[in-house]
Amino acid sequence: MSPIEEIGVLTEKMNQYAQELGVDVLGVAPIERWDTPPPFDSKKIRVYPHSGYRPTEMMPSARSVIVLGMGQLIGVMENNLSDAKTTYAYGNFGYVHPNRVMNTVCFELARWLEKSSWRTLPLGSIIGARYNHNADKDESIIAPLYSVFNMKRSAVLAGLGRKARNGLVANPTFGTRIRFGCLITTAPLEGTPLLEGNPCPPKCKICRSVCPTQALTPDGQVNQYRCSSDCGRRGRSLDDIKTQIKLTYPEDLPGVDYTSNDYHSIDSAGNRLCKVACLALCPLGENPPKDLLRKAKDWEIGNPKVELTGFPTSQ
Repeated sequence: MSPIEEIGVLTEKMNQYAQELGVDVLGVAPIERWDTPPPFDSKKIRVYPHSGYRPTEMMPSARSVIVLGMGQLIGVMENNLSDAKTTYAYGNFGYVHPNRVMNTVCFELARWLEKSSWRTLPLGSIIGARYNHNADKDESIIAPLYSVFNMKRSAVLAGLGRKARNGLVANPTFGTRIRFGCLITTAPLEGTPLLEGNPCPPKCKICRSVCPTQALTPDGQVNQYRCSSDCGRRGRSLDDIKTQIKLTYPEDLPGVDYTSNDYHSIDSAGNRLCKVACLALCPLGENPPKDLLRKAKDWEIGNPKVELTGFPTSQ
């Protein structure tokens, strides 16, 4: 068996084991895809901007990044759009529990690879984030938080999805209703083909229309200040929100040790007013819940736009 055939066999066996562990989709990105310039046409492949560490900064011997995906439960999405004044279902089974499952799956897959002598670093769902202190001086930085390892960029580079207008990764099967986890390994795995173009219908603006704080920009960025404002409930001024965010997330100041603080990244400062309507009402994927999508207009009426003063614009 040639080295290329051996790589193909290893990749296939890994796929099979990941499915046994409960993964819905799996993609592989050779670390060369992080090169600058990239080894692909960046005009056709819409990649998220680089942030955090690169794979070889996390593990110098890395050769591949494995990204796993699990689809969200539509029942959780429906509950999230209901008038029930609770976020129990999404908080637990749309976010916390899937992340825990993904961490376990990544760990078990890493054990499987290391038994075959391929050194592997499981990163799981990666909830650790940091605050870009440059945002204090530069108002154009509307997304001051970034992960220690960019999961969205990794998912695109692993061929699992494309960047949607709501800032989320859109998978061909599950649309934006998907949770990701990843591993970095020395295994020279077979790369998954990349997906080209924009996944969103040309005139679709549902995600921007249903956002009460107008936190989504036309080019697919999330204005984290507006999103975290929770329509004024968590802070009515930009200074209020900045203070709350900085108390939750460690700043990326030179010489600061973040080791004990990365776990603080969770729940986007507690914003639950909109119940992630930009995700639940997104029409992408093979079988989007049409009965839920019909709620989009009603959602706009019941959750009218809120004026926030002093916040960077998303227009």
